[in-house]
Amino acid sequence: MIPVCPAKSQQAYELTFHRTHPTICYEKTPQKNENMESPLKNIRVIDLSHFLSGPRCTQILADLGAEVIKIEPPMGEEMRLITFLMPGMERLMSVFHRNKKGITLNLKTEKGREILKQLVKKSDVLVENFSKGIMDEMGLDYESLKAINPRLIYASISGFGRTGPLSSRPSFDIISQATSGIMFALDQPDRPPGVFFGDMVSGAYCAVAVLYALIARGMNGKGQSIDISMQDVMYYHNYRSLVKKSVEPVWDQVTLTLGKDPEQLFTDKKRRMFFWNSYKAKDGYIAIVVITDPQWKRLANVIGSPELKDEEKYGNFVLRIKNSPKALKIVKEWTARHTMNEIEDLLDKADVPCGRVQDVDGANRDLQLEARRMYEEVMHPGFGGIAVPGIPFKFSETKTSVSSPAPDLGQHTVEVLTSLLGMTEEEVKKLKDEDVL
Repeated sequence: MIPVCPAKSQQAYELTFHRTHPTICYEKTPQKNENMESPLKNIRVIDLSHFLSGPRCTQILADLGAEVIKIEPPMGEEMRLITFLMPGMERLMSVFHRNKKGITLNLKTEKGREILKQLVKKSDVLVENFSKGIMDEMGLDYESLKAINPRLIYASISGFGRTGPLSSRPSFDIISQATSGIMFALDQPDRPPGVFFGDMVSGAYCAVAVLYALIARGMNGKGQSIDISMQDVMYYHNYRSLVKKSVEPVWDQVTLTLGKDPEQLFTDKKRRMFFWNSYKAKDGYIAIVVITDPQWKRLANVIGSPELKDEEKYGNFVLRIKNSPKALKIVKEWTARHTMNEIEDLLDKADVPCGRVQDVDGANRDLQLEARRMYEEVMHPGFGGIAVPGIPFKFSETKTSVSSPAPDLGQHTVEVLTSLLGMTEEEVKKLKDEDVL
């Protein structure tokens, strides 16, 4: 039973938890202060992951204030090795590894594994995304490390999870998007996805799971393992499959009512819906949405066809689906006569949802993203300023920051081993000579 501190008023006090003292306390809520310390300040994360999914998870935790120690093999993790082949490309590491410390550790050696275990004793979270069995072979599986630190939260990301018939199959982003139905849902079964959603979203979900596990540990004092499957996460986002499965018992009836297959209501290339579409303007493309009756009526006025809003065949959402072709043609002709700026101005004034289709450079120079501080820069001693994404979490009470670039390979090895494990610099040097670091 974890002891609980009495609180005078739960309205004026907040639940907090501490790594070294598993006591639940209600502490007085601080006054609003943008510089208030992060609640993750005392959380230490061991990052054994590589490529994108695990690093995205630990990047989020680092951005939120956790101390993240990225551990790489002496030669560097796979992504770093790839960037080494292209001069200057190592700047990319800061996109996923800013705000972290970095050390090298050869886990193929007994001494290397022993050092990791010592670090685990002093840490809260471990994140890995190796194929099934690799951590077990090294004696670094959850049960082994749990025996060392019962409060450890051990997060694993893999293509298919740690259970099920495909759990041993190696995987990458494209495979998770393929097997979850995402590539088919995007009508791109014949080519690679343009965005690594399998990696990026799975990493974000892993971070959410870690935060949940930290809260649970604050209540019961126990750590636990987290099993994230990239295929699971992608299926969880596959709207077309989710719709089909949930509506399956009445599928034929719904299809008859709509006059088309509801699975492809918004994505049918042969019969697009005018109220959810991307239109060609004079100088690009712009997305327009008019789902509600008021939105449709306002659009009809803007495009100079006010008579459409009173036509019975556009009287409700279902009727607009059945009679979409004519309206689609009219809106297409209207957008073709205007620039994106003109369209945005007219639709904004009419309160009709719209947004231009940004290319890569456009997304990197967007005024709204700039206003939201989604473009940040970190200074690297070798590369100078490196552009990195801002932090998408905006809080009223606490301040997040992008403060440091990705660590160079092994940059903090001496610092971490001397400060956390009490080694001398001579001992660290000897370990390097023995190829342990």
